[in-house]
Amino acid sequence: MKKLHFDELEWQNRFTYRKNVVFDEMTLRQPGAKFQIVKFAPKTNVAAHSHRDVVEIFYVLQGRGTFTFNGIANAAEPGAIFLCEPGDSHAIANDGDDELVILIFKTNEDPEDIRWMK
Repeated sequence: MKKLHFDELEWQNRFTYRKNVVFDEMTLRQPGAKFQIVKFAPKTNVAAHSHRDVVEIFYVLQGRGTFTFNGIANAAEPGAIFLCEPGDSHAIANDGDDELVILIFKTNEDPEDIRWMK
């Protein structure tokens, strides 16, 4: 059993957001699996991209924003859950005035698997 507390996590800067990998593939005992928390400051975003093999589940914990999947914008509010499948183009925008906090579970992750849209 492992127990962590949100307030004690250390955050890493990545692209336009900060993240903490809470449990990695070693802890989860599953190659390519990861559970992380991502924080977007107000008026920030991550550009549209896709993955060849990665499956991502997004859970909006706090704040509001817009998740765009395959060109379709979706309101993201606390409690919203999104499934992003391999090949889906996706972008996240915090277009609000408060921090946007998202829980993300990934499978089949490979750092070389990200493809940025033009």
